[in-house]
Amino acid sequence: SCRIFIRPSTFKLPAALETPVVMIGPGTGVAPMRALLQEREFRFKETHSLVSAQQPTNILYFGCQRQDCDYIYREELESYQKEGTLTKLSLAFSRAQTSKVYVQHLLGEEKNAVELVRMLDVGAHIYVCGATAMGNDVLQCVSNILTQHKFGGDVDRGSEEVKALQKAGRYIQELWST
Repeated sequence: SCRIFIRPSTFKLPAALETPVVMIGPGTGVAPMRALLQEREFRFKETHSLVSAQQPTNILYFGCQRQDCDYIYREELESYQKEGTLTKLSLAFSRAQTSKVYVQHLLGEEKNAVELVRMLDVGAHIYVCGATAMGNDVLQCVSNILTQHKFGGDVDRGSEEVKALQKAGRYIQELWST
């Protein structure tokens, strides 16, 4: 026997295309991120007839163990990046080097952390999909980023900001246990 349940997705894109979107979906967690990118691309093309119009900001953090066998949807993601639908694609291949690198490590890098705070300050939405442990690590990473880069080390304010983002529907997680 197998227990199955179906529930509606909590991933709802912001109404305004100008709102930046940060997606974190390692492994099969990238599947709903593809749908978000498809929707953003469609809405942009539908509303902007000028080729020179500014694409919305869409950033994806994707990770897997090995690039050569686990980098699913590679051609599609790289095509989105080439055509501008995907502003930035950050890749973590955890078994490609001696020390493991995960999506939360990339997110926590100085340049990415500063970029995240800047984007959150202008209303960015964050979407996280994947294993519960990864989701918890990403949540802690975002809290640490806010603590360090926005609130001068005030841990309580960093944590409160993450809770406020969740309450406002700007930090959304769809996680499962492995």
